[in-house]
Amino acid sequence: MTDKSSTILLAVAAVVIVALLFLNQKKTKEIKKLRTEIDQNRQLKQDVRQRLKDLLESNKDIDPQVAEELMQISALIEIKQETKALLSLAKIIEKLLKQLYKDDPEVLAKSNNPSFADYLEHAKQKKVISVEDFHLISVLRLIRNQEAHELNVKKEQSRIAAAFVAGMAFVLTLTRLLRKRVGAAATAPIQST
Repeated sequence: MTDKSSTILLAVAAVVIVALLFLNQKKTKEIKKLRTEIDQNRQLKQDVRQRLKDLLESNKDIDPQVAEELMQISALIEIKQETKALLSLAKIIEKLLKQLYKDDPEVLAKSNNPSFADYLEHAKQKKVISVEDFHLISVLRLIRNQEAHELNVKKEQSRIAAAFVAGMAFVLTLTRLLRKRVGAAATAPIQST
């Protein structure tokens, strides 16, 4: 082998080694990124499941049907079906909003068949929900719509977590308002006609 051939061979070997080192470094970064995502996902699952558990255990205002749905949401989170879990949470919120405002003349004046968005907007106007939470619940509603009409929906974990936290807090607020309404109706004096 000549000096020129061995120099070329060494240069090629050096380029291959550098390329392999670069690829190895890139893989190491990707593995690190995946580990971070896995840890964040575990944290999301633990945080949301703990909030669900706290909501169910510490609140006697939760309707048994709502409690059952919340348990199913926990199971969906466990099997990494977060957007399907958000769909279920949105369903609960919509049902509670309909119960709360089904006879409200302001809602009925806007539409004969009010939508989730109509009820949500009305709740914001009545200050049942803050502007910030309104936006988070609106994100939850949009994810619900996407999950209902598209396949394999994927969302950022931060959006999912924020929507869950706001959604669970709103379920609690709506449940308390409905209980107050039922309690007020039960204690109202009977009017004779």
